[in-house]
Parts: sequence; structure tokens; C-alpha cells
Amino acid sequence: MKKFLVCLLLLELWPTLTIFGDEPSPKLIAALSCQESDNNDWSIGDKHLSEKEWAYGRLQIRQPCVDDVNRRYGTKYQAKDCLGNSELSYWICRNYIDMWATAKRLGRKPNDEDMVRIWNGGPQGWKKKSTRHYWEEVKKYL
Repeated sequence: MKKFLVCLLLLELWPTLTIFGDEPSPKLIAALSCQESDNNDWSIGDKHLSEKEWAYGRLQIRQPCVDDVNRRYGTKYQAKDCLGNSELSYWICRNYIDMWATAKRLGRKPNDEDMVRIWNGGPQGWKKKSTRHYWEEVKKYL
């Protein structure tokens, strides 16, 4: 309950910025951070998988996500770089969602649900049945 209240406080204090285009709002990214790690920059997840598949930081970023962003932006980040680095985690999340949650790809303007489900399920996550539950969990923070 305490973690939930901290997440709610974070969401309330988060600046209300208007984002142009199809980028996720700061509030949406904050909700993802609450869901993924309770805002823990040092979180390492998916340890039941091989080490190269672990997820890092407050947004639990895995290497395939980082690889997509690196290809688009010419960067050379590793998922491990997100550990303890909320700025980089937010940057990767924002740009990953911006890459895949587009009106051109979806055939309509992306909404928060599309963005959350893409974050959870990859480029086609917005239409995967397996990402519906994740959306319902993140929506509680919005």
C-alpha cells in the first residue's frame, strides 16, 4: 500500500506537459515506472531468464528494446546502462514508444493503451491479447 501511495504522489507531482505528436506523456511514463519497479532505478528483473535477457532500471528495459532505439538514433547503449539511470531509462522508453506507436502503423492516432501495450509487448503489442492485463494494471496509476 505504501508503494502504491508513493506512486500516486509521484503521478500527482509530475509536471503536466502537453506533448505534441505521438510521444507518451510524462504521466504515462511515470505510471509505467510505478508498474514496472515501484520507481526503483536499481531494479533488475527477469532473473529467471539468462543474464542477457534481464531487464534493468525503473522501466525494466531489456536489450531488444535498446537495440531498436540504438538503430534509430545511432546510439550504442546497453540495457545495463539503465541501471541507476532514470534519465536514460525515460529517454529510451519515450523514443521506443514514439518509434512504434504511430498513426501510420496503427491506422489511427495512438492512445495511452496502445503505448502501454507496445511497451509491454513490443512493436505489435498493441494488438496482442497477452498485453491486455498489463494495460489494466498500468491504468490504475493514471
